Amino acid sequence: MEDKTFTQALSDLQNAASEIGKQATTLEESLRLFEKGMKEASFCQKILDEADQKITIFEKEDADA
Repeated sequence: MEDKTFTQALSDLQNAASEIGKQATTLEESLRLFEKGMKEASFCQKILDEADQKITIFEKEDADA
């Protein structure tokens, strides 16, 4: 999953959520999609956390300058 971009992971998460919402989805398929969605959400959160850390560092450097 590390080769994915944030945009790709977010799109996959949205697709999984959309598929879960369909009435024709079986319970087993819904659980598989939920697990996939949770992995995508975790990946997206990791990327956002790293970006937030970088912004904080840049803001601190800018304030110290």
